[in-house]
Amino acid sequence: MDYDSTIFWFICLASFTGMVSGLIRFRSGGRGSALISAFILLVALVGKLLDRSGFIYGSLGLWLLLILCPGLLNKQYYRRVLEQNYSAAGKLARIISWLHPVQGWREQPRILRALELAQMGEMTAASESLDQLQRSGSPVALLASANLYRLSGRWEEMLQWGNAQAGFLLQNSNFLHLFLRACGETGDLVGLVELYQRHKPQIARLSPPASRDLCRLMLFAFTGHRDVVETLFAGSLSPLPASTQKFWLATADLAAGSVESGKHNLEGLLPIADAPLRLAIERRLARITVANGALDSAAADIVESASRDYRHDHVFGAQRTLFSREARATQMLIVVNLLMFLAELRYSNPMDPFGLFRLGALYPPVVRAGEWWRLITSTFLHFGPLHLSFNMLGLWILGPFVEFALGFRRFLFVYLVAGISSMGFVMTYASGPNGEQLTVGASGAIMGLIGATGALMLRGWLREKAVSARRRLMATLLIVVMQTMFDAVVPNVSMAAHLSGAVMGFFLTLLFRDRLTTARVQDRSSEANIEARDQAQAQRLGGSSP
Repeated sequence: MDYDSTIFWFICLASFTGMVSGLIRFRSGGRGSALISAFILLVALVGKLLDRSGFIYGSLGLWLLLILCPGLLNKQYYRRVLEQNYSAAGKLARIISWLHPVQGWREQPRILRALELAQMGEMTAASESLDQLQRSGSPVALLASANLYRLSGRWEEMLQWGNAQAGFLLQNSNFLHLFLRACGETGDLVGLVELYQRHKPQIARLSPPASRDLCRLMLFAFTGHRDVVETLFAGSLSPLPASTQKFWLATADLAAGSVESGKHNLEGLLPIADAPLRLAIERRLARITVANGALDSAAADIVESASRDYRHDHVFGAQRTLFSREARATQMLIVVNLLMFLAELRYSNPMDPFGLFRLGALYPPVVRAGEWWRLITSTFLHFGPLHLSFNMLGLWILGPFVEFALGFRRFLFVYLVAGISSMGFVMTYASGPNGEQLTVGASGAIMGLIGATGALMLRGWLREKAVSARRRLMATLLIVVMQTMFDAVVPNVSMAAHLSGAVMGFFLTLLFRDRLTTARVQDRSSEANIEARDQAQAQRLGGSSP
């Protein structure tokens, strides 16, 4: 494997993708990513033109430092914000601001400090800090304004302010949940539903998933869909504090007509609520007698459609974690690959073809002579740490979802058969010099998982008309196209192994039944509702308070 070429073309694809993504989000904070991606691409191109490996490896270091690292930190940052751990979120924001100084991150800690002050009950100091930011004209002035209205509960003024900002929501989709909440807080359910429907395409593209689900939370809580709210809290919104979750569950109860239950739960929250939540509870209790009115059939259909979209996202769009009980086979495969690499280090050199041959690399002449077991062992060997890292990262990302969908045994079968078949295809049909070269790596099996994902998404699209399945199917096809382009320009990379693995994974998965159905989500919601109802009944009989 030519490391220089591999890294160069990887940086080209990754930087180009980052530039396109940044340009799409140019007005809502993507400018910095586009500029940084362009700079990294320029460094890689200079290295290629001057034949300087240092520039190429430097571009990889820049990508890791300025793109991958901030992306991982941003996920942690968003989780801390959801947890309302504003102190920790502020520290992460400072680190990100050093890596992304052009994206408005420098002022973010001041916003978080104001939210922390409000949390501690210092509402006046928090409001003054946000007011200063609001008047500063900085990149976060709009965010400061939105939080100022939210903390003070001035929802009517927020709606007027938002309407006065031409194109505000089109450019700042991440604020949508606040305006949806403002409609609900003011009793304008029709406006809430219409706003959600009008910006539905934007909501579907929001990232991370929790930002989409915050918008859904406002829609379902204010329209009384407690079952969907519970499912949201079991998913991407699970980091929200327990008191906040209880507040929105009580809101859903009130909207559904369970006034006594909702009122009782809100009153029980008052002693433990922080200042902003206490203000929201008091407002909710004061407006219990205000009737919002029932939704007409058109609005009810929109809410039902949103509920169906969420169930589809939950089934077809969600990422599964590697550290789940439903990812045992994926964990096992990663361990086996790592152990084999340790064996390479112990008994030979991972970059030494003769050492790889002794450990079981695929070499067509000896396989034809009877050493068929090399079709299996070669899929667990790798040509150096970079080769191993790419494949294990792919297995980490793709494996848990496919295993969740197919189950332990069928997942292992698809993975192994796709990997072995790809090696067999290379040995049988590869012509010319490559046909007599050593071949190692789990790439064919990993591409099999990509093919399996495509088959699952195709079935979900045809079976349940799931937009999220169609969207993920398109992304899967794009990955296959990009991988094929990568294989075409990088020396010593087997396009035949990758494509044959993807095709085998696709057709094998079509033969198996999967577990991706929205009925499972509905069943879990029903079980949660029954359990909650039984607990409430037991508490009433026992004289305890919830």
